Amino acid sequence: MKFKRFKSGNNFSIGVELELRVLDKTNLLPINEYEYIISKIDKKFKNNITKEFLDSMLEINTPVFYDEKQLILYLKEIISNINGILKNKNLLLQTNGTYAQKCTNINISDNKRYKEIYDEHKALLKNFSICGTHVHIGFEDFEKALKAYNYSIYYLPLFVALSASSIYYDGEDTGIHSFRTKIFERLPKASIPEYFDTFEQMQNLYNLLEDSEVINSTKDVWWDVRIQPELKTLEFRVCDASNDFDRLELIITLFKLISKLSQNEELIKMPMQILKQNLWSATRYSMDGKMITKNGVVKIRKMLKDIIKKGLEISFYDKQSYDKAIKIVEDKSISQQMIELYKETKDLKKIEELGVFK
Repeated sequence: MKFKRFKSGNNFSIGVELELRVLDKTNLLPINEYEYIISKIDKKFKNNITKEFLDSMLEINTPVFYDEKQLILYLKEIISNINGILKNKNLLLQTNGTYAQKCTNINISDNKRYKEIYDEHKALLKNFSICGTHVHIGFEDFEKALKAYNYSIYYLPLFVALSASSIYYDGEDTGIHSFRTKIFERLPKASIPEYFDTFEQMQNLYNLLEDSEVINSTKDVWWDVRIQPELKTLEFRVCDASNDFDRLELIITLFKLISKLSQNEELIKMPMQILKQNLWSATRYSMDGKMITKNGVVKIRKMLKDIIKKGLEISFYDKQSYDKAIKIVEDKSISQQMIELYKETKDLKKIEELGVFK
């Protein structure tokens, strides 16, 4: 592995990795049908789906886009293709941050790397039935990506709150709106990363981890945000997955906006304990969470609205996109919708159905 400084990247390009589950329609239990899907999927999509850690899951990796609406249309098209395949076997395609029902039929994929990861972490990966959304933003060079990396660390809780869809897990009400975040934090190379002032600082850390046989590649570091030199992108990994395309479009545009603002705005560095507390508030309460800022405590909804308004002021959003974004921010998070649904039905199957792609 060589952690290299890159240049000549695609500035502010976008790409998404979306993790999904395959469920039996009759009981909504996970089922392994990856080989069936890959054998039937349209050939134009074959290179854009891969196995995931669990054999009942798969991941969509989009091509590179510059327009988020085109990316969303692509996701809808590939998901529609997979859904058509699954209907022939009475199966469903679904995603939420966690699997809400009791975790049964949860098996590791037959993959050398995944088996090595499991052997290393053992009980930490028990019932690791979680789905996330990773958003890649392209940069012209490493220095621009590093600026955005450092700048974005402070804002990560906003995306946890906006995407939270994992309050129910393994048959229980956890009370934590993004319980997926807490599950992933079990792992030693995950969660909030530290700040880096230079390329050399980050390179030295990666080289030390590799020389110590802790990692084999940059993929073995699972921070909430990480630079991917080979892809020439900044990868945001903090979001729960959901089937809400409007919400996903907003998340993508906000990551892109944060990345653009980072190039000219002052970096806000906060102590690690404050970063952790802010992330915890978003994880616990989603859209009702609060952020500790240098000017006091601010509600997450207000911070999101302020950033979206800034996007309107610099013509990043037009008025229609702005209004749509504000409506999503003012609405309940998916976990908050789940709470209401479960109070009404007392049925975790209804929670699973909430994440089904129609």
